[in-house]
Amino acid sequence: MKNLTQILLYINFFFLQSYLIRFSLGSYPTNLQEILIGIAALSCFAWTIKEGRLLKSIRELKKYWVIWGFVGLSIFTIATNQIINNLDLIRHLKFLFFAIALVLMFFEVFRTKEEKIKAFEIAGKGALVFGIFSAVYNLMGYNITHDFRLLGPLDSAVYLAFYLTPFMLFFLFRCTRDHKKQYLIYAILLAILIAFTRSMGAIGGSFATIAIYFFTQQRFKTKTPKYLIITGAILISALIFYTKILPTIQTNYSSLDERGEIWQVSTQLLKENLVTGLGLGQFQSHYAANAQEILNRPPLDLIVLQPHNIFLLFYFQFGFPGLIFLLYLIYTGIKKTSHPSTTLFIALYFLIHGLIDTPLFKNDLMILFILILTLALNKDPKEQNTDHPL
Repeated sequence: MKNLTQILLYINFFFLQSYLIRFSLGSYPTNLQEILIGIAALSCFAWTIKEGRLLKSIRELKKYWVIWGFVGLSIFTIATNQIINNLDLIRHLKFLFFAIALVLMFFEVFRTKEEKIKAFEIAGKGALVFGIFSAVYNLMGYNITHDFRLLGPLDSAVYLAFYLTPFMLFFLFRCTRDHKKQYLIYAILLAILIAFTRSMGAIGGSFATIAIYFFTQQRFKTKTPKYLIITGAILISALIFYTKILPTIQTNYSSLDERGEIWQVSTQLLKENLVTGLGLGQFQSHYAANAQEILNRPPLDLIVLQPHNIFLLFYFQFGFPGLIFLLYLIYTGIKKTSHPSTTLFIALYFLIHGLIDTPLFKNDLMILFILILTLALNKDPKEQNTDHPL
């Protein structure tokens, strides 16, 4: 029974993007990802009952404070905010529910470090397959943006980059520890795909994370690696200036111009909702209703899904308690830097890239976000091998 549950979870993690395959069961709108998670949950429950571990497993759940932090914040924001867009609230709650279910099964079923690494490897291979599929999808002439950024069947190149980058970092960092050539190959292939998304947040954020990792974890025998990192920093800074900053100076529209508007509107909305925020999934509706009045002109984009800043995101989603929770996550991560794990550095990437992009709550990135935070910041009560944590 355990082997069946593990296989079902491997399938879930390999096909994280299966939420894109949508259909209805009667009047209930669902997707393939939800069905796969539901089947795995049934198998996991049956296995737990068979082994007589149900009560023990329930008692151990309280130790995953990161997960229950999100649950508590969601209850708070629903209780204290007037919901103006019930559909977006339901979507956010569904992704949160299924993300928590899959992450809890991850810890229940994969008890050792080796099992967790294998599950991450499978998820990373799934990300690589989806990235290659996205490239083929674009080359066939589908879903090409005006600037030919790689996005595949998704609606955002940034989202694809956000999905691929944690696994690129995972394979690269594991390669430095385990010295497996296949890890390096996977990391290089993912890095190429990320480059074709042309997401400067992903490129700059991942490079900053890699630089911090090598400067804090590796003892350089020569100065060459340091020179390579410095050279890379200069090249990426020049690339960001050319692709993002220069268009802002020379034209009337750029992604930075749009973000400037979003942050300006967000500042005003924040002043009016300092304690409770706007509510889970409510930012888009509030932005559309208030942007023109705040800016005194039509905004560059009226449909804005999220505030493009992780601090604003937590504040708007969960109010002031959400901001405190995020700051506590950061504080807990800083305390762990004396013995950092691979996942702690991946969490750092989410924070760095999250300063300008935050597509975390309305898709399967919620699964990765909660899983990585929990692995990085929680002490797993079931893990039997704590040497070189994941």
